[in-house]
Amino acid sequence: MSRAAKSVRGSEGSETMRSRVLDAAVECLIEHGVAGTTTLAVQHRAEVSRGALLHYFPNHASLLAATVAELVRRNERAVSQSRAASGASSDSLQSAIEALAFAAHQPAYLAELELWAVARTDAALKQALIAAERGARRDLERVYLQLFGKWTESEAYDEFVALTLHFIRGLAISDNLRSSARKRERLIAAWAEAMRTVLETKSNVRNRQKSQGA
Repeated sequence: MSRAAKSVRGSEGSETMRSRVLDAAVECLIEHGVAGTTTLAVQHRAEVSRGALLHYFPNHASLLAATVAELVRRNERAVSQSRAASGASSDSLQSAIEALAFAAHQPAYLAELELWAVARTDAALKQALIAAERGARRDLERVYLQLFGKWTESEAYDEFVALTLHFIRGLAISDNLRSSARKRERLIAAWAEAMRTVLETKSNVRNRQKSQGA
């Protein structure tokens, strides 16, 4: 076997090992929370040596931060599944918010929220998460564009996308403590209506300005 072939095979093996450790960390995080996702627990679950784990993730913070990309991917899949299950909707805006709310009800989303909550008192984890979330931002923006692309021409688009993100996070935390499906539906409908009113108003203003400028 040539040196180049050995290098490729070694690279593939290295990536497989890293993925194994990361998958174990994600499953630990979802099942047992941050407190139960110790490096030792992940090592045992992944069935790797201590040295192998530390080679890819030298500390606890880097291991937890690395789970963000996979959690984001799982959350994105949940959004897609919700939209596929709901089928065509006469109210695309409310349907989009309902899809986000469904994803926020899933274990992967709650695990991500837990990471941020723990990071409040863990400076190393906080810095690692900021970097990880920055890397995942492009995926998040793509999801929001798919959901709310119709409204990108509105002057209020960026603000309402950001506010929707905060609304969904707050809803997820509230539901985790005290869940009421009826109240949840009312809140989603109310937010969709408020969002629609502002987005349409701002869109109309921009369109008038464009026509006057022309």
